[in-house]
Amino acid sequence: MVKRFIGIALAAAPLFAQTPSAEFFEKEIRPVLADKCYGCHSSKLKSPMGGLVLDTKAGLRKGGNGGPILVEGDAKNSRLLRALTYNDTELRMPPTGKLPEEKVVAFEKWIAAGAPDPREDAPVSASAAAPAKKGMDIETGRKWWAFQPVNALPAPKIKNSAFAKQWTKEKIDWFVLAKLEQNKLKPSPAADRATLIERASLDLIGLRPTYEEVQAFVADPAPDAYEKLIDRLLASPRYGERWGRYWLDVARYGEDNPTSEATNPAYPFAWRYRDWVIEAVNKDVPYDKFVKLQLAADQIPGTPREDLRALGYLGAAPIYHTDLRLSKDVIETLFTDGWDERVDAVSRGIMGLTVGCARCHDHKFDPILTKDYYALAGVFASTVPAPRPLADVDKETEQKFMFASQRLFYLSYLANLMNNEPGSKPEDAAKQSAKFTREMEEVRDSMAFLKESHPEMFDYLNSLARAPQPKKPMPDVAAGDAPKPPIPAGGRRRPGAASNLPFMQSVFDAGVWIDGSDPDLTLVNIKPGVPRDMNILPHANVASPGPIVARQFLSVLSKGDTTFKNGSGRLELADRMFSDGSALTARVIVNRAWGWHFGKPLVATQSDFGVQGERPSHPELLDDLAARFIAHGWSLKWLHHEIMLSAAYRQASHPRADGVAADPTNHLIWRMNPRRLDVEAFRDNLLEVSGTLDDKPAPLSEDLDAAESHHRTVYGRVSRGRLNTVLALYDFPDPTMSAPQRDLTTSPLQQLFVMNSGFMKDRANDLVKLVDSETENSAKVRAMYRRALDRDPSPKELDLALSYLDKGTLADYAQALLATNEVIFWP
Repeated sequence: MVKRFIGIALAAAPLFAQTPSAEFFEKEIRPVLADKCYGCHSSKLKSPMGGLVLDTKAGLRKGGNGGPILVEGDAKNSRLLRALTYNDTELRMPPTGKLPEEKVVAFEKWIAAGAPDPREDAPVSASAAAPAKKGMDIETGRKWWAFQPVNALPAPKIKNSAFAKQWTKEKIDWFVLAKLEQNKLKPSPAADRATLIERASLDLIGLRPTYEEVQAFVADPAPDAYEKLIDRLLASPRYGERWGRYWLDVARYGEDNPTSEATNPAYPFAWRYRDWVIEAVNKDVPYDKFVKLQLAADQIPGTPREDLRALGYLGAAPIYHTDLRLSKDVIETLFTDGWDERVDAVSRGIMGLTVGCARCHDHKFDPILTKDYYALAGVFASTVPAPRPLADVDKETEQKFMFASQRLFYLSYLANLMNNEPGSKPEDAAKQSAKFTREMEEVRDSMAFLKESHPEMFDYLNSLARAPQPKKPMPDVAAGDAPKPPIPAGGRRRPGAASNLPFMQSVFDAGVWIDGSDPDLTLVNIKPGVPRDMNILPHANVASPGPIVARQFLSVLSKGDTTFKNGSGRLELADRMFSDGSALTARVIVNRAWGWHFGKPLVATQSDFGVQGERPSHPELLDDLAARFIAHGWSLKWLHHEIMLSAAYRQASHPRADGVAADPTNHLIWRMNPRRLDVEAFRDNLLEVSGTLDDKPAPLSEDLDAAESHHRTVYGRVSRGRLNTVLALYDFPDPTMSAPQRDLTTSPLQQLFVMNSGFMKDRANDLVKLVDSETENSAKVRAMYRRALDRDPSPKELDLALSYLDKGTLADYAQALLATNEVIFWP
């Protein structure tokens, strides 16, 4: 049976290798161009950026001011692909962040096939030309639907009031039913009780219920049995592991950087941020406080020390390696790229706005000005990442440690660079070292201060002060000179591995300036406690700075003067998002939560509530739910309760002919959306049903490829440089950018993993061991069904299994059972 499945998978493989066609362009290429490129490169614009037009076939073939962007049939030499891969620091598109890898691969395949483009460009006369597209002005923008206040609304009236009273269970249902009635549809019947407990358990804790739990719930006659089930699941520590992972997608959580070199090393303490997220979600920390802690926990009075782990949101953000031999303009561009990433993560992830599109010019569609972009960028130009002690220490000690650790990354890198330069002499290194006398003195003073009072901090700094195997021996920074060969703190560990040393990834307030006065090296000046207001950079060109803009909130959402006056402005930014921008911020997270529950959000473009985004399918429902979410203290557990107790959520997922005909995409919510489990739930449930899941939190971060890795998948190491094999195979998002949703793919490699991987074979063998005590094959099959599917096999299924076992092995049968749709899909 297993071999037959493998044969089917291999036979299907050619289907995924066909030559891209016009249909491929319409499905894979045009949507990306429309979503990511037309805003700046449209024929409808008076002055398309770089003279490049992408919404016409002719414009795409012609290219822009820099020449053609396509070499048809030659992806490698096409500037378009080079821009999409982000391999060229001078040519990266789209500017809001790299596309998911599968989208880049689609473009590569399309270009290699000759870039077939079915569009027919209709000639447009000058008199008939569309007017130049201008972004929405601020006053008009303030009337945009997503920026309006939210208020609890009365339930809509339903014509069939008798059915409405019978069907509705929560206020949500009235809004859903009103839309269905307008479109002459009815909701689906309620799912059976066994399905409901399966769905609720997978939804809230990411694990299936046991067979015994299913039977007990089905037999429970209490009218509040379902509500009690929801309450029990929300109280489980497994809930935070499930829903914390959703947030980590939005927070672009990773434990290293794409290259993780000397000036952008891995984050050995990032796992503490992940664990904080899980704990905070379990505690139902109000969403407004949850976000504020991640932006500015160090600036909120009375914050417990353990909550400073939240700053890993910024402290473990992706950054670029900066080779300081490059010019000032290049280095400054790399730093502005990093600040741009922060602006993008916060604006799209929390506010649902593409503020990054205003980096080069005023937003082409939304009421977001270039000065707004640089006002926010200034907040992050005034924020520097560095490890922070876990222990509660005085401010002076903490500041000395954090500043010294940040400086040592650069000093160690420079020392190693100078001593390994071909043909370099000791006197050359000494000459270059003299340029950093002040920095080395500051580090030396900090280390001397910490050596006696905080030896663990001194040891950690000393480990940073050791270059990776320089060719020439070098004196010690702690003694006032340059670094010497490494002796890692806490013993040796592989690069990028998680560490249990008593530190956390964090940030501190300091302005960053780039100094190009030296002809040999570009210097990075970090000034603790001195914020930096950014210059506007037309077209993001650091060589042509415009006027300086004060750090402040977005103009379109601001009520009065919102200039940030306290330090970097991180706390003021966070406060404004939940005061002036509270209606938008609430809509965004309520919409995300709805999408995570239903498999489809009310606003399809979850990170874009602007003009180019989709309008909500149920605007009154979204507004009412957002208003009541705020009124209930921004409680996510309240929101879960409200959604999951609704009749809309309890619907069966079976298709109906009338529903499919009228609304094939289930836009109107006439049934529950069937969907495949995400990789975490899939892997966790395979471990659970085979009896090998370790449900305790992992002590650090695990290599998910390791055979001994049996903790929940959320505790696996997430690398931005080399994503784990299984995560990459099953649509895990790119951790270098905030992910609004996971793009579902189906590939032969997924089928081959299920059929051939050691992980699946081990789970099948473990499942067999659990049923080995049964003497009859029928009893073994029944026990397998109860563990894997939480039910008994039907007579037909049992007969089929016994027929197979006449010749096949129990292990092969177990593996086939674990590969069924019933295991892989939501009920």
